[in-house]
Amino acid sequence: MALAYSTSHTHTECSLSSKSTSLSSFSLWPVKSQVHIMFKYVTKLAVVSAVFATVQANNCAGAAERPPTAELQIISYNDVYEMKPYNDGNGILVGGPSHVVPLTKTLRKTYENSLVLFAGDTMSPSLWSAYFKGLHMIDAHNAIGVDYACLGNHEFDFGIDGFLNVSAKSEFPWLNANAYELSTKQLLRGTKPNAVKTFKSATMGSFKVGLFGVMYDMKDDSKGLYWTDPIVAAKEQVAYLRDVEKVDFVIALTHQFLDDDNVFSQEVKGVNMIYGGHDHSAMYQTQFGTPYLKSDLDMRNIWFSHLKWYAARSKSNGTAATPAFTKMTHKNFPITEALPTDAALDAVIATYEAQIKDLNQRVVGSLCQPTDLTKLAVRFKESPIGNYISDGFLSFYKARVNVEVAIMNGGGIRTDRVWPAGEINVGDLISWSPFGNVLVVVRTDGLSLKKLINSEMVASCGGNNLVAENGIYIHSAGVKYVFVCNGLKSGAVTDLTWIGGNRTGAVLDTDVFNFALPDFVYALFKKAGGNTIQLIIPAAEASRHEVTIDEFTKIQPNRTVCPKLEGRSLVKFA
Repeated sequence: MALAYSTSHTHTECSLSSKSTSLSSFSLWPVKSQVHIMFKYVTKLAVVSAVFATVQANNCAGAAERPPTAELQIISYNDVYEMKPYNDGNGILVGGPSHVVPLTKTLRKTYENSLVLFAGDTMSPSLWSAYFKGLHMIDAHNAIGVDYACLGNHEFDFGIDGFLNVSAKSEFPWLNANAYELSTKQLLRGTKPNAVKTFKSATMGSFKVGLFGVMYDMKDDSKGLYWTDPIVAAKEQVAYLRDVEKVDFVIALTHQFLDDDNVFSQEVKGVNMIYGGHDHSAMYQTQFGTPYLKSDLDMRNIWFSHLKWYAARSKSNGTAATPAFTKMTHKNFPITEALPTDAALDAVIATYEAQIKDLNQRVVGSLCQPTDLTKLAVRFKESPIGNYISDGFLSFYKARVNVEVAIMNGGGIRTDRVWPAGEINVGDLISWSPFGNVLVVVRTDGLSLKKLINSEMVASCGGNNLVAENGIYIHSAGVKYVFVCNGLKSGAVTDLTWIGGNRTGAVLDTDVFNFALPDFVYALFKKAGGNTIQLIIPAAEASRHEVTIDEFTKIQPNRTVCPKLEGRSLVKFA
């Protein structure tokens, strides 16, 4: 669990400070006996991992002399693809929506003013999503009792129609202020830009909360969508909520990388709290502007928030006037196997599991050693599993159409965990790359391959001479390359060499060859100016990833898979 902290936060209305507090010295909610169900099952490891972060008003005159006007309790999470818990690598099962349902039920029972927020990404990728197209995950979110969600990039993995099926099944609104359909120039159907919730509680006070959702610009018209600037869209929503709806408190749901949230938190004024997703890491950030929270993926942890809102007060009877302000307390809470589950959701999960049982029974081979499929392994550098998958692509099509080069993008390799040595089955292969992508084959040239590498590998060029996360990190077979960064998101391939085939030496711009790549990356290839001399195997006739890897595994000695590093790619800084 990665947690990001900062030391200070300046609110637009009064000065605030941030601090961390130990579990033993702090209680998130007012002490009520029925709340302790949430904590009594926590393992020692979870207790050590739990972190509190408090944002308190220091310079708001009168804060200490009066109770809050209203309070609100929130559970938030993001990026959930799996219905079942899984091993964290230390022998502890983590995650799983069924463990979260009792927490949200207790939240509702205990606090009249409460919200459950989901910051996007759930339809894909996973083994199950390849078959159920994200509909299974909506059963989980409905059981949890989500109040509001925003869109994530994976909500479009099955096209607009796939999302419409999901939104129709959702018992909560999807908030979206900046994703539009190309065909109509209107907001994506099944979404709305904002929502207003008025809380009226005798015990927790009354106030009006406005919410909206935005996501990053995917710049991918193949989805049938286009995106407006999330900051511009957010400013419009804040103006509407503040000026027209007259809300007291504004919450933004965002789905974008933390760098974008850092800018967003500075530039979008009038937002009190941001709940984000997309980074797959738990973080709490306050040093830029409006504070934001993000959870780890697959409910490895979630956030509890306790918000106290103080209404503006006019000067009277010697009391100084004060603007409205907020105190916030946030706790990151690990979800482990020690927590109780929800029987009803467990039964639903069992029905889905039964439908794909055969996939988990057909063994295709074995791993000779633990194999790293975490994003740190596949999105930053050459990866053994990236080499194996691209080798599988090359092998599958070499005999069929004489393919000489194949690639796999790092972001297409999923599960974000280390797989143990031992048997692997078809279900495992699908989960490694669960998007349902197929492998197209094009006849192209060396210059076009260089254009693709140059276009996509610049994302690896981070600041301070550090390699940045890159979902299109190119894992190659048939060639090796060196990419030299000369600045932030700036660089070029300096060496591209033939390996393992009939050709040797440098790949020339004029070299012509057959090239296998995922259909998703083929769209990027064309956008980068790649030359399709001939589309040899189009998507309609192509094979899925797991089919190629299944066949490649069968021809390994004793069907034993031993991925390894071979110096096929390197990112350097000038």
